[in-house]
Amino acid sequence: MATIRHTQITSTSKKRKGQWYPKFYIKSPNWIKSLRPSHSDILFYKRADTQEKKRQNANSQRLLDALYREYEKKYEGAEYTLAPSEAKSLINHIDDMIGLKADKSESTVKGYKNLRSAILRFCEDKKRSPKININKVDVRFLDEFRVWLVNEAGLSGGTAHKYFGLLSTSFKKAKQYGLLYSNPFDNDVEFPKKEKSEMVFLTPEEVLKMKHTSFDTPVRDAFLFMCYTGIRQGDCRSLTWGDLPVIDGETKINVRTQKANTDIFFKIRKSAMEFLPAKRMGDSDKVFPNLKFDNPNNQKLRAWAYKSGVKKHITPHTARHSFAFFMLDRHNTPLSTLSKILGHTNARTTEDEYGHLSVENIEEAMEKAFGE
Repeated sequence: MATIRHTQITSTSKKRKGQWYPKFYIKSPNWIKSLRPSHSDILFYKRADTQEKKRQNANSQRLLDALYREYEKKYEGAEYTLAPSEAKSLINHIDDMIGLKADKSESTVKGYKNLRSAILRFCEDKKRSPKININKVDVRFLDEFRVWLVNEAGLSGGTAHKYFGLLSTSFKKAKQYGLLYSNPFDNDVEFPKKEKSEMVFLTPEEVLKMKHTSFDTPVRDAFLFMCYTGIRQGDCRSLTWGDLPVIDGETKINVRTQKANTDIFFKIRKSAMEFLPAKRMGDSDKVFPNLKFDNPNNQKLRAWAYKSGVKKHITPHTARHSFAFFMLDRHNTPLSTLSKILGHTNARTTEDEYGHLSVENIEEAMEKAFGE
């Protein structure tokens, strides 16, 4: 716990003659220098010789006591946190986060870069400095940024929610690094509302329609392989032959996912094997060389679907949704099992995203557990 005390500073204002305000001294054994916040808005009369002055002093004392409690809570455990030798600005910390996420997926790095651009635009619009000390970013700053993202930047709720999530992660990391005394996101900050979009998935019959429809697109085999394995497009792009070891005559998939940093390992079924190239290459060679899910290829993907009679607006991620639908709706796979196959960090993520597709029979589950 940091040491917290205050001293009386005599007001130099003629209007406030005969009054004083508190100046705090907050220090911790391993801090380089102490903090000295002043509160000139909390005024005490040196001589409270009237009822009005006594009331003001009583109210000020209540505020002073509340400040003590606030500082004690804010700097609890400060003896274990090194105070930064120099202030870290918000924009510099976001730059650091971009570097820290360099080993993550392309979409994650792009997300932080987009967050950086949004912060710069917000600060320019609101006449704020992007070099604000990260410790001075408070709930009000976050509230204004949230409103700006939706109402002025015109971002969708989902995109605004994503930016806010990345900013929250940035502040959490700053706290872990000892750059923050208090994380404003710990104060029940309101996030942008994330609108629910309808999940688009293909039924097994629709996947077969596309499989049997000839169409010139370089993403055909990769898309169908994802439909039968459930892996993400980023993991599919980076998939190497070393990720598909042959063990006891069976081809397995052994991947550490880019997005969730989790391991997935299971046997690749015959339905998926037919979409792999016939010839195995070296362990470091890509399974699907030069695979890109860019706008031109995504347009070809939708054209292929329409030609096969599938009138849905599909994306590469539709393959993962289709796999989940097949496992849950058609085969009643437990959500906990699906979570492991998909490489989610916990089953709650799977339940939130795909729980509505589950057709687990409550009566059947009760009968299995307790009998008739």
